[in-house]
Amino acid sequence: FFVISGFLMTSIVIEGLERGTFSIAGFYMARGRRIVPALVVLCAMLLMLGWFVLLPPDYKMLSSHTVYALTFLSNIEFWQEAGYFDVASHEKWLLHTWSLSVEWQFYLILPLVLWTVWRLKPGRTAQTWMMGIALAASLVSSIWVTDTKPSAAFYLLHTRAWEMLGGGLIFLLAAKGNLSNKHRRLIESTGLLLIVWTIAEFDKHTAWPGWRAMLPVAAAMLVLLAHRSSAWTGNSAAQWLGNRSYSLYLWHWPIVVALAYLDLNDNTLAVTRSEERRVGKRVSSPV
Repeated sequence: FFVISGFLMTSIVIEGLERGTFSIAGFYMARGRRIVPALVVLCAMLLMLGWFVLLPPDYKMLSSHTVYALTFLSNIEFWQEAGYFDVASHEKWLLHTWSLSVEWQFYLILPLVLWTVWRLKPGRTAQTWMMGIALAASLVSSIWVTDTKPSAAFYLLHTRAWEMLGGGLIFLLAAKGNLSNKHRRLIESTGLLLIVWTIAEFDKHTAWPGWRAMLPVAAAMLVLLAHRSSAWTGNSAAQWLGNRSYSLYLWHWPIVVALAYLDLNDNTLAVTRSEERRVGKRVSSPV
């Protein structure tokens, strides 16, 4: 998700700079229009339902987390609380908004940096060097901090930015290549197989992100580099899920918490019906 966001945001900024039509304020407004309304609806519904079903301490915590989510600071707040996979985290209805906060913080900084570099030296070459250096610095920080302060490495921007920068770098580098269809198929297949392998190999006990995150990030970068509308990425099911990605993201964790709250998280029928209702909701992608 981070890789795709970095790819799209970089393309929007760079192409706008090349056309001479890019506006930092316009960029921020466009991101806000896509992200904020659906997030506000989620928070409002949780607060409304929570008023009737949650105990006062739980409702107070939900209200506090709502403020952090709507101000895109929830990653910092949750970093100071329990880890993502701790038992207590399954009582936090808006825990998943940490990643939206990281993305928003990235969105605030990226256009300013790209615009500044463009003013100093127009063209994609300088942008590519800048993003490559920033990616390396963030990756080194991620590997080091994961070993010393894993919760900080998981939640904070400077240790996760390299994943989004990887997507941006692919956008800049893809224009330089002229890959044959055979090579594109091979690159995409390698990326997809690597994604499947990481899903099977890693679990909640895996130190994350650190160097291990390089595998799924590299996989996503390969799929983007291939730039193919294949049977895997261009079919109607994939497009249907993609159009609902933001809704799936926003609602999946509150449903997990609700099932745990009702002691139904091990009930197959309840989980299946919740998934069906969640997929049925449609909201545009956050990016």
